[in-house]
Amino acid sequence: MGDFSILFGRPYRAPDGDDRFEIEELAAEELEIDAYSIPLDPVVNGDPERAVRRLPRTSSRRWLYRGWMLNEEEYTALYEAMSDRGDELVVDPESFVEAAYAPSYLPRLGSHTAPARWTEDEDVRDAWEVAQELGPPPWIVKDHMKSAKESWHRACFVPEGSDYDDFAAVCERLVGLRGDRFERGFVIKKYLELATLPGWTPERRRVTDEHRLVFWEGRLVAHAPYYDVETMLEAPERFAFIGQAIDSPFFTADVARLAAGGYTVIEINEGGSSIFPEQMDPRRVYRAMI
Repeated sequence: MGDFSILFGRPYRAPDGDDRFEIEELAAEELEIDAYSIPLDPVVNGDPERAVRRLPRTSSRRWLYRGWMLNEEEYTALYEAMSDRGDELVVDPESFVEAAYAPSYLPRLGSHTAPARWTEDEDVRDAWEVAQELGPPPWIVKDHMKSAKESWHRACFVPEGSDYDDFAAVCERLVGLRGDRFERGFVIKKYLELATLPGWTPERRRVTDEHRLVFWEGRLVAHAPYYDVETMLEAPERFAFIGQAIDSPFFTADVARLAAGGYTVIEINEGGSSIFPEQMDPRRVYRAMI
């Protein structure tokens, strides 16, 4: 399954000129992996055929998507546009959903992740009611795909002692920050105290001992600290089960060391939009795939 080209997807104008995948393009060139870029604006605006029209015409080429985050409808439309050309994305829409949407992957992780509940809409009262099943806060709130942890204290973390009004304020700010990218409903997770390391994040919280794991065809092929700090993942083979639990050929998992000992799975991410951490060499990742 390793014979593929890479399809990089970018908006016409990235915020602050941020190009998240430039170093990966250089890695692909060094490894002699064919790589091409498409604009994502037409995909998001419902015209994926326009986005892919300048790609080379070949017979049954397989593409690994690497780009900005798409939702299920957008990714499916891109998949179908590639299929109409006689090409194929490595990750099909069903596998994309399996790794991208929390209600799809959380039941597969069981006790390896924090207890969670979710809703199917933006009704804050419904979210509050299902959250009660988790016991009292602290909780973490996100939508079905993504959190707003860059606004941790305003739109992600519900501290101990919070009442309905406090919870609603966090949820409403999350919806406001995500805007039209808010996906489906709320996911509320029990907050677990993580082991910390020296340093602080831009959100003014302690750096935690987190790691990003890359899975390819059910195998753990790479891992690195989530933050650019000195730490080592103990016994990475303990996470091999995740490769079999999640039915997708390419995804990442974020895991963290607990303050009380042991590890927990923070979340699963579809591989296409998962950023490789600073200490993860993309050449190593792609070598394991080809």
